[in-house]
Amino acid sequence: MPTYVEKKIGEFKSGDYVQGVFYIKESELKTTTTNNKYMNFTFADKSGEVNAKLWDWDEDNVSRFKAGTLVKARGNVIDWQGQMQFKIDFMGKVLESDNIKVEDYIPSAPYSGDAMYKFLFTVINEKMTDDEFKTLCAYVLEQNKDALLIAPAAKKNHHAVRSGLLYHTTTMLRSAMTLSSIYSFLNKDLLYTGVILHDMGKLYEMKQNETGLVSEYTVEGTLLGHIIQGINYIGEVGKILNISPEKILLIKHMILSHHYIPEHGSPKAPAFPEAELLHYLDILDARMYDMQNAIEGTETGEFSDRIWSLENRSVYKSPAIYKEI
Repeated sequence: MPTYVEKKIGEFKSGDYVQGVFYIKESELKTTTTNNKYMNFTFADKSGEVNAKLWDWDEDNVSRFKAGTLVKARGNVIDWQGQMQFKIDFMGKVLESDNIKVEDYIPSAPYSGDAMYKFLFTVINEKMTDDEFKTLCAYVLEQNKDALLIAPAAKKNHHAVRSGLLYHTTTMLRSAMTLSSIYSFLNKDLLYTGVILHDMGKLYEMKQNETGLVSEYTVEGTLLGHIIQGINYIGEVGKILNISPEKILLIKHMILSHHYIPEHGSPKAPAFPEAELLHYLDILDARMYDMQNAIEGTETGEFSDRIWSLENRSVYKSPAIYKEI
């Protein structure tokens, strides 16, 4: 019988026999080409995610091991077609008597939701001067505070972690503050407002549970998407607050165009400088996040797995830059 070693997902290597506590981020029943059923999971902890498979399937597993469940599992880490995979030998649900908190095992932003929320208000109160934009930002943040404190920015892709939406927003805002000091012709209040509000539709696009992670999209989110939902929401708030229609129109355009091209969900390209910069801030932050995760999960001197969000590119971890410890 193999010896199982306690490891975090970020420490997994092909050939390891490991055990640990994991959060089931995704769970589905699948069928092989030979008509055998098995459970396919995405396991997560604070160090990363891994595809996991339970081949010894039975009917009870579908209800016992749903997305959002914390489990104890042991198994073998293998390389399957260039991707790391966890072949489960045993798994069971975490019990109340185990005294384990789900928050200690789910992927989370490196800063607390409260700290990032306060940072946004610091910028609004100390760096912005336009009263209408300040009022608009403050209202939206206050109305959505509870969800925003723990909401991820995505189900699978960049910043798909607890408080990930605030992490994405605050990082973009820090970049916006620096770049607007270089490109001094920009309207800072317009740019900062666009950054703060551009992804608020995601709060209504996805169903988040009490952990702050997402297992599925809402019906409206599936049919409309967060861009249209965000535009509709900001339009409603603008009327409630009696904000200048021209300013609301500018923010709507920034939300609409921040994915830049129709293939990524934006039917209009940016039509003014602040909207153009918002797009590049968004894509820069998303790609740097994904590249950082790739570097952290790759051996020095090796290439990462192919990353879908980076057009299936692999990221190289150079030994000249990243020294072995």
